[in-house]
Amino acid sequence: MGVRTREDYIESLKRQKPVVYMNGDKVDNIIENKFFQVGINSIAVTYDLANDPKFSDAFTLYSSLINEKISIWTNIQENSDQALIKTKLMRTIGEVTLCPCHYRCLTTDCVNAAWAVSYEIDKKYGTNYHKNVTEIVKKIQREDLVIGGAIVDPKGDRRFSPIEQEDPDMYLHIVDKNDEGVIVRGAKSHSTAAPYTNLLCVFPSRPMSKKEKDYAIAFFTPVDADGIKFICKAPPMPEESKDIENPISSRFGHVETTIIFDDVFVPWENVFMCGENEFTVNMLRIFNSFHTWHKCCCRCASMELSIGALALSTYYAGTTEAPHIKSYLTKMIMNYEIVYACALAAAIEGFKHPSGVYVPNRIYGNTGKVFAAEVLGEERYYLQEASGGVVVTMPSEKDYRNPETGKYLKKYLKARKGTSVDERVKVIKLIEDLIASKWAGWYWGMCISGGATTQTLKERIFSDFDIEKAKEIAKKAAKIE
Repeated sequence: MGVRTREDYIESLKRQKPVVYMNGDKVDNIIENKFFQVGINSIAVTYDLANDPKFSDAFTLYSSLINEKISIWTNIQENSDQALIKTKLMRTIGEVTLCPCHYRCLTTDCVNAAWAVSYEIDKKYGTNYHKNVTEIVKKIQREDLVIGGAIVDPKGDRRFSPIEQEDPDMYLHIVDKNDEGVIVRGAKSHSTAAPYTNLLCVFPSRPMSKKEKDYAIAFFTPVDADGIKFICKAPPMPEESKDIENPISSRFGHVETTIIFDDVFVPWENVFMCGENEFTVNMLRIFNSFHTWHKCCCRCASMELSIGALALSTYYAGTTEAPHIKSYLTKMIMNYEIVYACALAAAIEGFKHPSGVYVPNRIYGNTGKVFAAEVLGEERYYLQEASGGVVVTMPSEKDYRNPETGKYLKKYLKARKGTSVDERVKVIKLIEDLIASKWAGWYWGMCISGGATTQTLKERIFSDFDIEKAKEIAKKAAKIE
């Protein structure tokens, strides 16, 4: 197959039987449950584009691994040219579909990190992990699977390491192993979209010491393996379908999940790290290099939407030419271009790993991701300030549609002469969705914490920068021998 359709993806979900809970109830069929529809649709748009003649050439490429055309998301990235195409492509997704998070980047992040690290471990210890990963990647490419990330451990008392925790299950760990495989126990938090992916990629959330070898475990597993349970939070979507209100959150968004691993058996052929603790550092490093680069690309699409929303809102209000409005728009454009420049730099300034994986430059991706998170509040300030109080005080769509009240709203919500009041209302509701809805709160949290907290990324940026070189330059400038 290599490249499947939206229908193929949904059919694959129907065949899976994950154990899912939401709002206190067990969910027997996520396909028919309304709370999973926006998430499934968010992922499905990538299949739509891959099969659209206008975009299919950009969304697919040839894989020498399986000798057929595959999705760009399942590719083992080979060079900076492929990374540059991906950077531009992800901006295009935002322009075409308006989807703020399609989640397919996690597939790329996971398979490339697993490919590289399994190669490193095999080279040192003569294990068969890379062969395992190669076979799994072939399956992922042939079937165009969606991979879910199961990475962040609950952590328990942050003062203590995994082995110092009162409850050893605060970090996922090995409880037993035999000739057939390993048994693991624990949980993974903050796993976006996990129940409607096809495979989970599980690995440690922090570097592990020699004493913590039982916590240095990484593997792929089906979402419906025995012992896996998903405890889900409903997405920030409206309770009922609407025509004007919630134009983003009624179509796109994701379920957030805590994944329980209750003595889950993992066969050896799915394992690519088991006790090789020294490789946990590089697993995180390579995954982070891919993930924050992708985060920059996604934020660019969202930032461009906000720029357009503000420009459109002020056009209908008749204030676009005001100096302060131009200043707001200019600052938003500058922020957008800075984040996009970081994404481009990460793509171009990467390095070729011995396994063949081309890894984006981590310092640029992390810088762009942190910057994008920190200016989101500024972006929303400009949207609110420029668009006015009507964004948060305008009556509901039902009032606007009601003949008795709608006639007054249509009269008093008019603004710029010669423009449509219906169109102005739609833009106002778009901005409300972007800055003052449940979805807006969820998205802010995603931007700050998704892909690691800002503080964690700042520490990585500092460690990646050559401070000693900068000091030597300063010494020369100061004429210090």
